[in-house]
Amino acid sequence: MGKSGIIIGENKDNAVYHDVVRLFQIYRSVSWRMQMQIGQVKHRFKKEYGTDVDEFLESLYQAGMDINEDEANIKSRVEAINSSNKFLKLIDESVELMRKYHPQGERNYWVLYYTYMSAYKPNNIAEIISKLDPHLPQNIRINRSTYFRWRESALKAVKDILWGYEDESRKLLKHFQDTWTMDE
Repeated sequence: MGKSGIIIGENKDNAVYHDVVRLFQIYRSVSWRMQMQIGQVKHRFKKEYGTDVDEFLESLYQAGMDINEDEANIKSRVEAINSSNKFLKLIDESVELMRKYHPQGERNYWVLYYTYMSAYKPNNIAEIISKLDPHLPQNIRINRSTYFRWRESALKAVKDILWGYEDESRKLLKHFQDTWTMDE
């Protein structure tokens, strides 16, 4: 930690934690598992209680019942689903912000959508590029290197939304540290 109280050194844990590529690589899997869990919980509630999950929880809250001591371990399942839902919602909101405000947001959105977020996982890069064609202006055809450049740009834009401009701040701090010396 420097004199200013700002952590200057590279934190390897943050690098792993802020790995936006890995985050998007597991997005489709997490989304699928969450949909499966929601379906299973809904089916179980319908079978056991003859009602919808939302109606059941609403009736518990209205009756003033505490679900902290449930025997069927319903609370932990609902919390796990809620946690996964928050994870997906955070990513979705970041992607939508990028889509709405980034200069290349619409293009970046479709690159991320077909690469990581759609329910269907493409077999190869050529398939992703062909799916991008309808979303591009007429007479624009992209090649593999353009796709990879666009993908990196889209991932960086979402990373900046999720975790701020940490890399740029670190570079700026390093620059000032290297160019300015304090006379003591």
